[in-house]
Amino acid sequence: MFDSGLGGLSVMHAVRDALPGEDILYYGDCLYAPYGDRNAEYIKERCLAIGRFLISKGAKAIVVSCNTATAEGVNTMRETLDIPIIGIEPAIKPAAAATQTGVVGVIATTRTITSERYLRLVREFAGTKVKVVSVPCPGLMECVESGEWDSFRTQKLIEKYLHPIKRAGADKLVLGCTHYPFLSSALKRELGGGTELIDPSAAVARELKHQLLKRDLLSDCAKGREVFYISGDAEKHRAVIERLWSSEEALDLRSDPPAADPTLS
Repeated sequence: MFDSGLGGLSVMHAVRDALPGEDILYYGDCLYAPYGDRNAEYIKERCLAIGRFLISKGAKAIVVSCNTATAEGVNTMRETLDIPIIGIEPAIKPAAAATQTGVVGVIATTRTITSERYLRLVREFAGTKVKVVSVPCPGLMECVESGEWDSFRTQKLIEKYLHPIKRAGADKLVLGCTHYPFLSSALKRELGGGTELIDPSAAVARELKHQLLKRDLLSDCAKGREVFYISGDAEKHRAVIERLWSSEEALDLRSDPPAADPTLS
């Protein structure tokens, strides 16, 4: 599985809960993040490069645990790579079905919100019956990447981005970037008790399990392992990864391209 940075670890938690026996390779493309400011062709190229890298390391399925990469690159990956590719999308469908006020808020990157894939989701599942307030959130992903979950800067950005959603009366907030679940506490504080956060991670994990079952690819191991690959200098991100993954076991953390140390090859 991969993300433009470290946000996909929120999805990885759901995958680990659903599939305890599977080995998980996580690729954080931190050297080239954020994707939200990149053009579509660039994102497609990164998706294919990372997909081929993961396959070379033995991946039997790939979760694109990044909304922007899914919006711009998942179709190209499915056309090019010969293993199951599971994407992640803002959970417009369940939010629109569950809203009582008729208003749903979505926070995501600019690239996700302006993508045709996202606009099609809104048209299909919200239509004219549900108002969707879509707010691009530049800077919020970077707050997670730097470990600033509770900083003054993060809180001011959250206040700014949630203001139009609160004003519109939304009772559901769709987390349209996999970094945002790590800001759940701060988001809930700002929203108060009347708005539910909608995170699609568990649905992605269920779909991955379904695809593996369908192809008879499920592992029969009792406990899988995790390997973390980071583009560029992995050690720069160790402290934040340890905080986001919060495992008692030592991280198997590797750089891509590998460092000179042969044990990382």
